[in-house]
Amino acid sequence: MMKDILLNICENTKQKGFDVQINVFISKEKKASFSNQKLEELSEGEKGTAGIKLINKDGKKSTSTTNIITEEGIKEAIEKAIEMNEFSEEDSGNIISDQKDFEFMDWTYDKTTAEIELNDIIEMAKELEKKALSLDDKIKFVRGSSVETSTIRNYFVNSNKVFKQSYFTVAEASITLAAIYEEDSSMGFDFDVQSSIRNINLDRIAKNACEKALSGLNSTLLNSGRYDIILSPFASAMLLSVLSTPLSGESVYKGKSFLGGKLEKQIASKKVTLLHDPMNGSAPIMQSYDNEGINTSRFNFIEKGVLKNFAHNLYSAKKLGMKPTGNAFASSNSGIPIISTINMHLMSTSTRKNIINKEKALYITQMMGLHTADPISGRFSIQISGQLIENGEFTKSFRGMTLAGTLSELLENIEEIGSDFKYMGSIAGSTTLIKNMSIGGK
Repeated sequence: MMKDILLNICENTKQKGFDVQINVFISKEKKASFSNQKLEELSEGEKGTAGIKLINKDGKKSTSTTNIITEEGIKEAIEKAIEMNEFSEEDSGNIISDQKDFEFMDWTYDKTTAEIELNDIIEMAKELEKKALSLDDKIKFVRGSSVETSTIRNYFVNSNKVFKQSYFTVAEASITLAAIYEEDSSMGFDFDVQSSIRNINLDRIAKNACEKALSGLNSTLLNSGRYDIILSPFASAMLLSVLSTPLSGESVYKGKSFLGGKLEKQIASKKVTLLHDPMNGSAPIMQSYDNEGINTSRFNFIEKGVLKNFAHNLYSAKKLGMKPTGNAFASSNSGIPIISTINMHLMSTSTRKNIINKEKALYITQMMGLHTADPISGRFSIQISGQLIENGEFTKSFRGMTLAGTLSELLENIEEIGSDFKYMGSIAGSTTLIKNMSIGGK
């Protein structure tokens, strides 16, 4: 029924002289969160979002959104977009997809996750907190322990009679806690995201968060110098998320990427192959098409250190004379697609055990301020914390130190990449060794 409604709306809009694309998201969500053994948040409900893009014959683009997912609600949002369209600039880069074929993925939906009772989610969140508090006497309080599930349906349709849909589930669990010993304190955090709640491991989440908090006690400031650094999977994922901006075709077209003009050039260590794999069956989120109706595909951004591709939507691809890569994604919060990635990660070259077995290195678990890296120059200066490795052993903790350099330098100095992947949203990080970086301390 939704398909017929949306196609009819598109046809009527086309008769008014506009190309139109519509993304509809309908999400059913359940969440429970505890803090200091008290239920702090409990919610269950359904929400909807529709994102509309309108283009007239001269390439003028306008957008609008609505949370009223009815035929009348979507029509009203389109009328608003029509009213705004005359104020837009003409731009031949504004187009819509005519790619009608796609693969419907029924394996991204998990019945257990969709049908789990709210009481069971409450018990899981409570159990996660209980497990963490029982692991060590130094774990004094839990700031937040939460479990949530989402069942999401997406409909994509445009005035070229392209219709695509997906149906998937996502389960998440996270905990933030504090370790206190005498006058010292340290925070720890961990999380997991899966397509099925059956794959959420509460024991592992609690253990990881506690280890991070405990390892931060008695931290010190090490001497300044050049160090080999080892990024934890979480820190590695943070680095890759920052690279998403300069890898965006839109950033390149606007001259706001340090990677502009470097296709087919060596930009990283030969150990670096950066893969985009939207259909990866082991990932928590998979997608066979993007929210402009372009089918996704598996490709390398970087292959053995050579820059091979940028992430494109229809606009950036046309402006740069390239093919769209299916990297325009929207969410149930907005419905308007932007360039982003699904399941991006470095290809592994080693194991965590081998990488950690170093004579001396800094193992970095937290990086603060990496999002402030300049995508044009690639320069950054961030606060780091973690542990010192000596002869393959963790010997002491550090915090309040500074890692400074450029994103190019980080890429060029990558030496080894582990296989212990951890997903942070749609990006997976793994233990990563980067040689000879400048560290500020005492």
